[in-house]
Amino acid sequence: MTEDTAEPATARVSYPRDRITWLAYTQFALYGYFLYAFTPAVNLLRSDEHVSRAVAALHGTGMAVGGVLVGILAPPLINRLGRRRLLWSALAAMCAGIVLLVVVPLLPLTLAGSILGGFGGVLLGNLSTAILSSHHPGPAGAAAVTEGTGIGSGIGLLAPLALSGAIATHLGWRAGMLILVACAGGAFLVFARSTTPPEPIPTRRGTPRPRMPGRFWIACTVLILTTSIEFSMTIWTSDVLHSHVGASTASATAGVTLIVLGMTVGRLTASPLALRYSADWLLAGAFVLTLIGFGVFWNSHHLPVAYLGLFLTGLGIALHYPLAIARIVWASDGHPDLATSYASLGGGAAIGLAPFALGALADHVGSHTAMLLVPVFTLLGFLAVAASRTPSPRRSQLVSSAVRS
Repeated sequence: MTEDTAEPATARVSYPRDRITWLAYTQFALYGYFLYAFTPAVNLLRSDEHVSRAVAALHGTGMAVGGVLVGILAPPLINRLGRRRLLWSALAAMCAGIVLLVVVPLLPLTLAGSILGGFGGVLLGNLSTAILSSHHPGPAGAAAVTEGTGIGSGIGLLAPLALSGAIATHLGWRAGMLILVACAGGAFLVFARSTTPPEPIPTRRGTPRPRMPGRFWIACTVLILTTSIEFSMTIWTSDVLHSHVGASTASATAGVTLIVLGMTVGRLTASPLALRYSADWLLAGAFVLTLIGFGVFWNSHHLPVAYLGLFLTGLGIALHYPLAIARIVWASDGHPDLATSYASLGGGAAIGLAPFALGALADHVGSHTAMLLVPVFTLLGFLAVAASRTPSPRRSQLVSSAVRS
C-alpha cells in the first residue's frame, strides 16, 4: 500500500448525483431486491412444489452460472450494443427470469429462470458499476459505487418483508416477486428516453482483448475472496445460529437480516470516506472489522451477543464489494467494462463454490467449525490487499483532472 494512503485528501472531492447517477442507483436497487428475494423465494418454491433441498439448491447454482456467463458474453455485447441498450436488455432479462421462476412451476423452466435472472442481474450490477466509474472518475467513482450498492442493500432488506406481506394478504409470495417487474417498468419509463449513460470506445471486430497487468489479477483475487465471505455468511449463518446457539428458525433467519442491515448502514455511511482515503486502507480496515464481528458471533452462546457480532460482520462486509470492484476498475487501465466482466467470472465461481465447499466441510465437522473458512478467506483478502497498491484519492483526483483537461 502507498505511504500516503492513510492521509486524508487536502482538496475536497465530491460528485454530482445527477440523472445518470440515479439511473445507476435505480438499477442497483432493482438488482438488490432480486438478489435478496431470491433465496427466500427458492425456499418457498421448494415448499410449494415439494422438491428436495438438493434440487432447490440447483437454483442457486443456476444463478451463479448466469454470473459466469456475464463474464464470457458481456464484452462483445457491450461492444455491439453499447451500455444504454444493454442496460435495459439486462433488466428485461432479469424480469423474464423472475417470470419463469414464479409463474410456471416446472423445474426446467424455474432453473432456466434462475440462470436468466442471474445473468440479467449481474450484468445490471456490472454495467451500473462501469457507468458510475466512467461518469465519476477517480475516488468519486468508488464513493458512488459504495453509495449505490448501499441503496441496493437497503432495498434488498425490504424484499423478504414484501414476500411475507404478500403471503399475509393472501396474494402469495409470487406477487411479492412480480412487484419487481412492475418497478422495473417504472424505471424504464422514467429513465430510458431521457438519460444516456457514458459509452465506452468501441473496439473493432477481431481486435484482441487488452492484456491486464498483474495488479489486476490480484485485485480480482480480492473480489473472489470478498464474494466468498459474503455468500458463505448469508447462506450458512442461520444454520449455525440454529445448531450452535439454539435459535429458533425465525430467530436464525433474523440473524441474516442483521448482516444485510449492517451492510446497508456501512455502505451508506462510509461512502464519504472513499472520497478521502485510499481504497486499500478502507478495505483493510473492513477486513479487520469483519474478523472482529465474526469472532464475536462464532464464540457466542447467547443470541443477543451473536446478533451483535453479525451486525459488526455486516458493517465490515459492507465495503468489501464496492471497494474490491473499484480496485479492479482502477487496475484495468481504463477498461471498466472488461474489468467487471472478468470480475463476474470470479464472482460467479465464488458464489457457486465457496458456500458448497463450506457445506461439504460441514457434513464432516459441523457447520460451526466449517464457518472457520470465513476468517481464512478474510485473512487471505487482507494479505492480497497488502500485496497490491492503489493511488490515494489526492493522486487519483489530480490524474482525473489532468485527463479531463
